[in-house]
Amino acid sequence: MSQTSFSRSSRLWLFIAGLGLGGLAITTYLTTNAILHSEIACSIDGCNTVLNSKWAKIFGVPASAYGMVTYSLIMLGALHAFQSQTNSLLGRIVTSISSAIGLVGSIYLTIIEIFVIKALCTYCITSASLVVVSAITTVVAARREGPLWSMAWRAAKTFK
Repeated sequence: MSQTSFSRSSRLWLFIAGLGLGGLAITTYLTTNAILHSEIACSIDGCNTVLNSKWAKIFGVPASAYGMVTYSLIMLGALHAFQSQTNSLLGRIVTSISSAIGLVGSIYLTIIEIFVIKALCTYCITSASLVVVSAITTVVAARREGPLWSMAWRAAKTFK
C-alpha cells in the first residue's frame, strides 16, 4: 500500500459512528422510560418483562444508561478516528475498547434474557446487534488502515 493510503482514515469510521448514534437513540429511549417508570412500546410481549426484571439495573442504574455511555464513546471515538490521520490512535482505541466492552456486556445480557428471564426485548436485541456490527467493523477498519495494535504498542513503548 502507498503511504497516502495509510494517512487517510477509512470511511468505515463514519459507519461505526452511525451505529453508535443508532445505539445511543435506543438506549436513551430505554433509559428515559426506566427513569420515568413507564411501559415501552414493543411489538412482542417480552420487552417490559425484560426491562422490569432485576437484571435491568446494575448498581441501581438502568443497564441501558451504561449502554448510552458505551454508544456515546463508540460514536465519538469513531468520529475522531474518521477526522484524524491513521497515526492518531486515540479515537481508534476508544472505539475499539468501547465496542469490546459493549460486546461482552451485550452477550452477557442476551444470555440472561434467553436463559434466565426467558423473554426477549426487541430493543435489547437490536442494541446487541448494533454493538456486534460495531465491533466487527472496528476490526475491519483497523485492519484496512494498517496494523493498529502494533502501532498502539509502539506508541505505548515511547512513553516509557
